[in-house]
Amino acid sequence: MDSMLVIRYSSGQVVQGALLALCDQKIRVALKGSDDVTEYRLVSQRWVSEDCEVVAIDVAPAAASPAGHEDFLEGIVQTELERPAASHIM
Repeated sequence: MDSMLVIRYSSGQVVQGALLALCDQKIRVALKGSDDVTEYRLVSQRWVSEDCEVVAIDVAPAAASPAGHEDFLEGIVQTELERPAASHIM
């Protein structure tokens, strides 16, 4: 099941990506337009890119997602990605 994400860098850059893996303190994403997989790590309750840039990760609106897909993804986001003081989906 692919989950589309929107990654917003502190520099203002915004990219879309597909969720590949989610672990306790890291997330792996295939970014649109890139051949490489990118990993983001949770550091002090903030998601940080491989280049040490703080990012915000949001669930992309799904135009034609299967029934229940968005609810499933929101459940993952709330239990695995958000941390106590997080202000956005990560």
